Amino acid sequence: MKNRILRAIKTKFVKDTLTLQASGFLTQASGFAASAVLAFALGAHGQGLFVMAVTLQALLFNLVNVGVVQATVSQLAAANARGLHEKVSAWLAFLVKTYLVTGALMIGVGFFALPYLCEAIYGDDLPPEEARSLGVWAWWLTWWILIDTPRAVAQVAFHATRRMTPLAQLDAAHEFIRLFLTLGGVVIFNSPAGAVLGEIASRACAAYLALNMYRNAREDGGAWLPSWREIWRMVPSIPLQKGLRLGLRLGLLKNATTIFINVLPRLLLSDFASFAWVAYFNIAQKIMGLATIAMQGVSRNVLPALAEKRGHNDFPGFRKLYWRASLIGGAAIAVAIGLGLVIARPMIARFYPADYTVPVFRCCWILAIGMIPTGFGIALDPFYILTNKMKANLTLALIGAIVTIPINVYITMLWPEEGPVWGQAIYLSWSLVHFTYIAFWLRNNRHATEWST
Repeated sequence: MKNRILRAIKTKFVKDTLTLQASGFLTQASGFAASAVLAFALGAHGQGLFVMAVTLQALLFNLVNVGVVQATVSQLAAANARGLHEKVSAWLAFLVKTYLVTGALMIGVGFFALPYLCEAIYGDDLPPEEARSLGVWAWWLTWWILIDTPRAVAQVAFHATRRMTPLAQLDAAHEFIRLFLTLGGVVIFNSPAGAVLGEIASRACAAYLALNMYRNAREDGGAWLPSWREIWRMVPSIPLQKGLRLGLRLGLLKNATTIFINVLPRLLLSDFASFAWVAYFNIAQKIMGLATIAMQGVSRNVLPALAEKRGHNDFPGFRKLYWRASLIGGAAIAVAIGLGLVIARPMIARFYPADYTVPVFRCCWILAIGMIPTGFGIALDPFYILTNKMKANLTLALIGAIVTIPINVYITMLWPEEGPVWGQAIYLSWSLVHFTYIAFWLRNNRHATEWST
């Protein structure tokens, strides 16, 4: 038994997973520390305003960051497995062009839309000047899409070529830079605006770091990577349509998921309850995120690993890896969430103001109900991307939205403070429907024949 465990630890998949989980722990710990300090520095209302500014910007940012990045990782990993250097360069150039074009577009749209949107939504709940300031802060944050381009390229390149150590180092370094600059901004400006400016400055620092780390990765003896000059040379001529089709389909879905998980609960809480409850909900997500660290390492590693199996048309290996990652990862997450609930209340009482303890803990145990089923969906997105089943993914997600959104609104009207949190738990549980669909698809051995031909 001991020898089997040692052999498993020596495999690249397990080593990469452990590396990413260590990075995930540092990221979650940093986010937890930032939320605790901001609770004292800004108070529940000010912290809620900062969280909402980031949330509103995420409506635009996640459409590009999530969909296009995941699509590029999958295609880049498959091209790397086949040794197609030209294709590797093309996909990185596609990512750069997408970030530049959509970043400029979102800055323009955000300038006009975000302040007006905040005044329209929060004009009755906030002083007019504060409501407009919230929209301006959200617009400031749209600039990080352009600033973040070098870091996005480095992350995708490291992820797809399975350079998990530099990927983890880049993620952890950025998180600590963000923690320092965000809190520094609050100290200097004594308002949520300082936290917003610190967030943007951290992206600029991380971009500089990414440029140098990418240059070093090209000389580490690993999988081939193009130079920055070669990537930029291909940017003007690279077409966006093909990659954007896959990226935006996934991005639309992931952005919808972000809306249901992060944006919709915050909007409902800020409107039906208060901005303080937005802060409580955000902190509960941070705390429960500490319990799902096991999911982060596996979920980030499983996409390039499955892409390699797909690139070699290895259906049995693909199926085996999918089930192993899903079942082992899901079981570990369920146990971690249970343990997390045990320590959540004393942790909140120790690190946050006294009036945070009861509402934050109530959010924690409600979220846990939905997060346990989600833990078994570690490999859902890689499966849909690599098997070209995005239409099925979109269909199931649409049905899930039709079923869960009315329930969410209804229970919010009954319980303004806890209703949105229950709504998120119900939406998260919908992942069991996806899990069931994939189980039936993988049982069909006909796909092995299709892949081999």
